[in-house]
Amino acid sequence: MNAFAIDSLEARIGAQTTEARRLSGQIVCGGGLRKALTTAQFDIENPATEEIIGSAPRCGIEDVNSAVDAASLAFRSWSATPARERGALLMRAADHLDGFREDIARLSSLETGNALPTQSRNEAGTMVDILRYFGGLAGEINGQTYPPDPGRLLYTRREALGVVGAIIPWNAPLMQLASKIAPALAAGNTVVLKPAEQAPLAVLRVFELLQAVLPPGVANAITGLGEEAGRLLCQHPAVRKISFTGSSAVGAMIMHYAADKIVPVTAELGGKNPNIVLADANIDRAARGILQGLRLQRQGQSCSAGTRIYIHDAIYDAVIERVLAGITSFRVGNPLDEATQVGCIVSRKQFDRVERYIEMARQTPGARILCGGQRPEGLDKGYYYSTTLIEGVPASSPVCRDEIFGPVATVSRFTDFETVLQEANDTPYGLAATIFTENLPAAFDFVSRIDAGFVQVNQFAVAEANIEYGGTKMSGMGRELSLASMIQHFTWSKTVIVNTSAA
Repeated sequence: MNAFAIDSLEARIGAQTTEARRLSGQIVCGGGLRKALTTAQFDIENPATEEIIGSAPRCGIEDVNSAVDAASLAFRSWSATPARERGALLMRAADHLDGFREDIARLSSLETGNALPTQSRNEAGTMVDILRYFGGLAGEINGQTYPPDPGRLLYTRREALGVVGAIIPWNAPLMQLASKIAPALAAGNTVVLKPAEQAPLAVLRVFELLQAVLPPGVANAITGLGEEAGRLLCQHPAVRKISFTGSSAVGAMIMHYAADKIVPVTAELGGKNPNIVLADANIDRAARGILQGLRLQRQGQSCSAGTRIYIHDAIYDAVIERVLAGITSFRVGNPLDEATQVGCIVSRKQFDRVERYIEMARQTPGARILCGGQRPEGLDKGYYYSTTLIEGVPASSPVCRDEIFGPVATVSRFTDFETVLQEANDTPYGLAATIFTENLPAAFDFVSRIDAGFVQVNQFAVAEANIEYGGTKMSGMGRELSLASMIQHFTWSKTVIVNTSAA
């Protein structure tokens, strides 16, 4: 069942809808999948068909307390488990999930609208890889020994924080859940995670599978609305760390909740990322990089997407010609179809948001839509929207400044690098940035002067295990996906001084 079965699209949708209904009304708490204490529910929609496929509990204080209590109880023994044993369990958990990877990916495509062949299947593999990576690093959480001091031994040790409250978005839930729980668990913490209300089902399935390997209460998942379950989780006095990925506005609210209890926060927030192509850039490589930066496999729903594109006037026409040809070559269709390369937007709300910004661009004097700006032909049902490139929009426009979080990008010509660099930095965000050039000094000059935490030269890759990821300014605080970030963000330092002199 877990191999890449040759089955019909209808059979795939039917099988995953059945699974969605099985998971409906459930949370994972204290060692297993169980009914939530609340009776309130909200619907889960298949964005490709606009049909309701299941429901999830609208958790309140009772379910939040229950999950945090289970995590608090489990923390006592989990944090005392030798680090390499914890790591071995995480790697066993990764192996167990690997056996169900295809089913998890299909369920995620059903609820997110992300294409199975180009996004969800790869994302499920990334989830497994991140768990294995941090499982192998569990034994590397070391303190420091200070220089010899006559009569004293001075050293530090790293201690687990306690219960970690994790909140993730809907755009890449499998990768995001692994980024949160893997370093937290490897460091000896326990976790209560709340997925986005648009896409909780694949997350619940993953946490259900984790229970076959991890001790009860170590990894728990609740569902609900951000302003209800999310707020209660962040405010709970027993939650000693918050790890959040989402919008900058919500991230600011979460930091206020954490400040009231003086607990640390890791926040990976929004972005409006520049993608700059200099006159000496390799044209084909730059065009490929722009296409990769558009994050077509997620319909542009990515905080690191390169949605502000600047191309030097000398090669502008040649690059744009290749980019437009690439965009139109991608097949848009049902996310569970093997022929699909680009799926659909996650919800009606997000679809309407994209349309508002497109209409704003249409009303802007001098702006011109180069491609897209409408539904793809023949896809009248579901939240499908063509990848849209717009030129001629002034830098002051909300279309250029706001994180639209959809398949929309602006393109601009430039001749002066200093002017374009200033414009690239003139944003409240500072997550990602990319430059394409064959001039190495120019590339390093850009690296040193751009306000971004994830900078690339001549490529536009995604975050992965062992490559530290995070932003600056309104794009967040803290880092993820590295050994250093695990130690810094999921442990605290205890200083120890031992008097070794004779009495």
